Amino acid sequence: MRIISALLLALSIGFGLELKVGSENAYKPFAYIEKNGEVSGFDNDVVRVIASYIPDSHIEFSPLNWNAIFSALDARKIDIVANQITKTKEREEKYIFSKKPYFYDISTLISLQNTPIENINELKNAKIGVTVGSNHAKNLENYLKNHKDLDIKLVYYKTTSTLIADLKNKKISAMVNNPIAAKDYAKAQNITISVAKFHFEKVPVYLLYRKESKKLAKILDEAMDKALKDGKIQALQLQYFGEEYIQMLKNNL
Repeated sequence: MRIISALLLALSIGFGLELKVGSENAYKPFAYIEKNGEVSGFDNDVVRVIASYIPDSHIEFSPLNWNAIFSALDARKIDIVANQITKTKEREEKYIFSKKPYFYDISTLISLQNTPIENINELKNAKIGVTVGSNHAKNLENYLKNHKDLDIKLVYYKTTSTLIADLKNKKISAMVNNPIAAKDYAKAQNITISVAKFHFEKVPVYLLYRKESKKLAKILDEAMDKALKDGKIQALQLQYFGEEYIQMLKNNL
């Protein structure tokens, strides 16, 4: 199978490289589908910028539900994942990552505006919602391992939209997510949220590939290096997230 994959890659390079990219279909502002059907979002635009440095490359986007992304990669329906993916021990054993990150994610405590929370210590014995398998779930799980005295119960959700809905209905006291993404979801459901000053550590975000895709990863690594050197990816960060978020990253929270 690895030999076949290598041959297919070699052939694709000869006739123009096809980049089969998987990302979420409803995770604003990172990866989502516009009303006109266009695949949009920061992560997808990062891939477009990187591809602009690869001659004769063509991108085929596959918008997917979050819980279908890794299975699509395993099944070779896609070859690249661009969806706010961070490193975990399990992922590093099974996949390979881009050499450099293209973004840093931030996990923040989020509550309703009329019940603002500034610190996680205020949530002792409470329920906090997270999206299953997300960076934010991992950050909170790791934090609570060292703060068992808080006795916080984690509630897992398959989608961020249902997570926001349960926050609105007060089935959970707070949620952990990226503040920018959460604001977009809250706006769509006509909810006003409060973003706490409390943050978990910032986490680097990478492109993800199957283990046998080393040649493909190398091609994109070289293109990403050029895009970063030219400031193209940094310009996208500023366009999507603004100076305040970028400054937050520079200050290492």
